[in-house]
Amino acid sequence: MTRSFLTTQNTFVNAIKDPRTFNSSDAELTRRMKIYQSLFFNNIDNFVSTGFPVLKSIVLKLYGEKGWEGIVRQFFIEHECRSPYFAEISKEFVEYLSTEPSFDIALPTFAAELAHYEWLELDVSIRKNQKNADFYNQDDVVTAVRVSPYASLAAYHFEVHLIGEDYIPEQPAQEQQFYVVYRDRNCNVQFAHVNPVTAILVNTLEQNEQGMKTDQLANALSQQLPQIPSNVLENGMNETLTDMLNKGILLPVF
Repeated sequence: MTRSFLTTQNTFVNAIKDPRTFNSSDAELTRRMKIYQSLFFNNIDNFVSTGFPVLKSIVLKLYGEKGWEGIVRQFFIEHECRSPYFAEISKEFVEYLSTEPSFDIALPTFAAELAHYEWLELDVSIRKNQKNADFYNQDDVVTAVRVSPYASLAAYHFEVHLIGEDYIPEQPAQEQQFYVVYRDRNCNVQFAHVNPVTAILVNTLEQNEQGMKTDQLANALSQQLPQIPSNVLENGMNETLTDMLNKGILLPVF
């Protein structure tokens, strides 16, 4: 590509992303450019709005439509998306918020965490079906387990599942909050708000993608949680495994 073509291309892209950079006395050229600007921005806005309905509702309540439009516009202008797929726009938006960009409005401090939680629900819902991902049946004899490919553990400072228009916290929770977002056997997206010990259990299994035998898992947990008596820990582990197998968070390994 010639330098002049690259310059023209960059000017065109910048004009689409940020209308303030475009200035022309040609009425027809201006009309055409406005069409491009509207098409691209509305596409981005639609994907972001659909992916983050709770975050959008809070911004609308606090700052109105212009507040939300300003966030999406700034994301469109500043963030260089690495993926060409529209389905990845939500993930790119989460990454953008994680950099703590400065907006004209003051986003709630939980915005990045809430966005990640909402994105995770979307991500789990569209994960491709995998072979040999068989859910637990009541008559299965389970000696080894693994985390479902349709489940993910996440940790936040805020109780993100409670946040909404009617609950906009100013301070984080007193303790770190753990969640497992998962797709059940009926392909419905669910979440489990779990305690720190259960989070350690799930994280341990996530580090072993092929799964672990239950006695190996019990030993690994005992090493990580020496303050809990082994019999208490093992009993709690067995109850948790049964619950998570029934929910579809964990899968049996045969």
